[in-house]
Amino acid sequence: MAEETSLKQIIQGMMFDSAELMQGTVIAVSPLKIQMVNDEKLIVNERITVVPRHLSDYTTTCSLAKGEKGSVYGPANDGSRLTDFTFSGSITVYNALKVGESVYVLSLNKGKLYYVLDRVVN
Repeated sequence: MAEETSLKQIIQGMMFDSAELMQGTVIAVSPLKIQMVNDEKLIVNERITVVPRHLSDYTTTCSLAKGEKGSVYGPANDGSRLTDFTFSGSITVYNALKVGESVYVLSLNKGKLYYVLDRVVN
């Protein structure tokens, strides 16, 4: 039976020698501070850390329409269904990192820059 390989092992196998995949815990959000697991002295801050858009609160434009299947309920939340529904405009996605969350962090340039890849899903 083949031995299981973790996501961390797969990514580390594809990286350059100067890059390292780490796991950290968000200990503050404003300003951002991430403490690396197994090294409580290593805390990276927002000056040397890149956080991608999908891990922040952001506003984007979208278009929504009710298809043949599914239901869209009325704004009164009274259980009434809308027969025709379209929306085009902007929405705000609230997905910023929160204190206590675990994240995968890519250490680049021998620890001079860090890139937050994604949350760790338990």
